[in-house]
Amino acid sequence: MIKHYVPNSLKEALETLSKSDCYIMSGGTDLMVQKHKSSGLLPNFDKDILYVANLKELDYIKEDKENIYVGAETRYIEMLKSPIIPDVFKSVIEEIASPAIRNMATMAGNIANASPAGDTIVPLNLFDSRVKLQSAKNTREVLVKDFILGVRKIDRQPEEMITEIIIPKTDLELSYTKVGSRKSESITKVSFMGGYKIEDGVVKDLRICFGSVATKVVRSPEIEEKYTEISVNELRARIDDIINEYDWIVTPITDQRSTREYRKKVAFNLLRKFLKTIK
Repeated sequence: MIKHYVPNSLKEALETLSKSDCYIMSGGTDLMVQKHKSSGLLPNFDKDILYVANLKELDYIKEDKENIYVGAETRYIEMLKSPIIPDVFKSVIEEIASPAIRNMATMAGNIANASPAGDTIVPLNLFDSRVKLQSAKNTREVLVKDFILGVRKIDRQPEEMITEIIIPKTDLELSYTKVGSRKSESITKVSFMGGYKIEDGVVKDLRICFGSVATKVVRSPEIEEKYTEISVNELRARIDDIINEYDWIVTPITDQRSTREYRKKVAFNLLRKFLKTIK
């Protein structure tokens, strides 16, 4: 028999997880889709459910000099209204699903869903963001890129839950593009985010991130590092070389939304366009 737990505090939620392996549900906008069977039938849950949507102590947005901190129960709609959240994150969120979904969904849920099409996972990777995981006994932080192990696979122990997302502040010039069937309310076919910092005509920081083109969001610090500490002119002269560097790690699939060939072509077109804008 499936049990449902509705804790009144984070402490109570963590104590529950220490005793029972549960699905953790907040807005349910991803989890309910995963467990949906067909019209008229109940969702197919095979273990207990912990409802955490009412944990107000995890509903916050705050900052210090180095980071922005987003509580795991903070809804997208709250992030859109916050003056603390970077504009590029707001651009991403504005293109996620419908207003009704954005009123329920959380960034923590998007991370835990671990889909390569997860919209906020792209900027989180680009910013080198971290997730804070807590259990009744321990707290740890993990880079988002390391927390997501593959499609629907994450580095979370049964007794843990995500309690916070930590986003480092940056002064990068940023560019984001989502390609879908419509402006919003559609799952991403391809997404791209690039960031750079130029000082005295020299590339000091370069970051490139793709969504929906592999089993995980694609970012390669090794490739990025190869093209820093060079002049902007040299960077622009080596655009074809940079694109070729990504050929073996941009490995999309063909599915009901798009083809492998289309996704790869669009991804590299977006990369080329971004690199040409760097001045």
